[in-house]
Amino acid sequence: MINAKQHKVNNNYMSNEELIALYQENRDLSIRNRIILNNIGLVYSAAKKKVKSNTSFTIEDLVQEGIIGMIKSIEKFDITKNVSFSTYAYYWITQQMDRAVMNNGYLIRLPAYVYEKLNAISLMENSYLANNENLDIDMLCNEINITKQEYLLINAYKTNFSHLISLNSVINIDSDDNYAELQDYIPCDYSIEDAVISDDLKVQIMNLLNMLTPKEKEIIKLRYGLNGEEPLTLEAIGSKYNLTRERIRQIENKALNKIRRYTSRFGLKDYLLEC
Repeated sequence: MINAKQHKVNNNYMSNEELIALYQENRDLSIRNRIILNNIGLVYSAAKKKVKSNTSFTIEDLVQEGIIGMIKSIEKFDITKNVSFSTYAYYWITQQMDRAVMNNGYLIRLPAYVYEKLNAISLMENSYLANNENLDIDMLCNEINITKQEYLLINAYKTNFSHLISLNSVINIDSDDNYAELQDYIPCDYSIEDAVISDDLKVQIMNLLNMLTPKEKEIIKLRYGLNGEEPLTLEAIGSKYNLTRERIRQIENKALNKIRRYTSRFGLKDYLLEC
């Protein structure tokens, strides 16, 4: 005989919060599945937004990650708090998608500490949204123990790197239908941490460039973005000088070898990147 509570479950009369309370009480996976089905629209909504960000993930990949996030939200949701489950779940859904994409779907992986702070910021921002409050950046920073400058920097990471696509994306490289992976045509393979280190060294490196020939100096500046512009690929630099990729690589390596011989004299570690 089916009791009244089970009848409500079977006929979808229970709210998310009631279903979660019941699931957390008896750990019945059929109830958990009912919660997921009731809220699958949240997963698809988030996946459709994320798939437009040029990741290598398909909408099916993102939905799968979103369901994992939904399960986490069901396990962690505190029914005693005055928070809507849908708002709480959406945070976990998008967090799981973001984590999967950052780890596997983008050209540059965010440093772990940045990602953790980014998650904390997102959680606080969603909390403000859930309570219909205006975002107070100073209070948010105080709550998660970061400075306002760190807040702006971490959000800049998200803005500047969330659109980057996978290294394994296949691209057409000429009119003869020849294809290659993107990783063959990007600047030196470096992480965000490396880029930050390189920024700190630019002034000292510029001094070292004076030992190079004018062409070597210009190629190194273009290759590593030391002229304030984006770093260029070997292909792009070759086009500029009407030289092959291989010839540019040879000039670059010769120049780097010259610089490396002098790094200890200037108290620099060998931070220059291999290509």
